[in-house]
Amino acid sequence: MSRTARIFLFLSSLVLILGACSSHPQGRIMTADENDLIDNRGAGAATYDRLIEGAVQKLLQLHSASNQGTGKLKIATLAIENASGEELGDWNDHIFELIDTSINRSGRYQTISTRFVNEALRETRLRTEQLFLPKHRRAFMGVLETRGTPVECLLFPKLTRGTTRASRDQTQRNYMLTLELVDVQTGWNDKVSERLRKTFSR
Repeated sequence: MSRTARIFLFLSSLVLILGACSSHPQGRIMTADENDLIDNRGAGAATYDRLIEGAVQKLLQLHSASNQGTGKLKIATLAIENASGEELGDWNDHIFELIDTSINRSGRYQTISTRFVNEALRETRLRTEQLFLPKHRRAFMGVLETRGTPVECLLFPKLTRGTTRASRDQTQRNYMLTLELVDVQTGWNDKVSERLRKTFSR
């Protein structure tokens, strides 16, 4: 290779490196009236926010209609059961907190800290799905009561997804968030779901 060719190759490589270094990611704060960005691979912000808002509203309306007491009902929200086939990643805690705070804002219900819930599960060595059995539920409730955080209801959130492939280039996914509220004394439950359809194309 000639000296001129080597110099040209060196300069070309330098330009590419400098160009890559100068293209820093940029960000900005979105305004309140801007729509959420639409994720082109999975559920994303727009999907989860709408699912949560719809499901919580349905659940509280349904449960309030059959419970006319004046006091606040205390609820323990359990971890999200993710059966959607998508990794939630940093959305896991975000979805949980959105559900929890939405319930608290209603003024009719009050959730207890997830730290108490997790500690009670660790102490009883129970998994979330085992709380549907009365004897396990009583053990779990006993630990919460000794901590000074008795509850009347347990809330089980579950996220699911169904996929339809119309063609090689077009796919539809139906996301569903189900909230199941269980009375700890009777085992009676109120269950609602919110569904959102989303299409993906190449």
